[in-house]
Amino acid sequence: MLLQHWTEPQVRRYLFDDRIIDHKIVEGFVAASSSSFQENNYGLWILTDKTDNQFKGVCGLYDEDETLRKPDLIFSIATLYWGQGLASESARCVLEYAFDTLSLEQIMATVDKPNTQSIKVLEKLGMSLVEERLINGNPILYYTKRPSSDRDYLP
Repeated sequence: MLLQHWTEPQVRRYLFDDRIIDHKIVEGFVAASSSSFQENNYGLWILTDKTDNQFKGVCGLYDEDETLRKPDLIFSIATLYWGQGLASESARCVLEYAFDTLSLEQIMATVDKPNTQSIKVLEKLGMSLVEERLINGNPILYYTKRPSSDRDYLP
């Protein structure tokens, strides 16, 4: 399911810099997420439909570098479900969990500059652009969010 999703051309375009990944990479993400849930109480969640259990995507927190203790917000929605607000809704729930339950101090998000739809989601969530870098020829934007008393990450 994840391999099929993450190799969809429109999904992998920004998530994996258009690389076609294999099952070993997916297994690595699943193992890292499982380990992160055990150690940090967060990782990647599978998004499914409540009525028919249909796979809709993935959203959660991923530590590229666990020593920073600033996990990255990651989301990928199956193309069939684009435009339905699932990225915003699921990311909002992850932020609420991160700040209100886990008391994390900061969440990061990285996004390819041409990925305007994901940028809209991050900005709708109240994340702030803090840096832009060129990595392997790709312009990457870095966003951050800290907990706030006005809970602007909630509807």
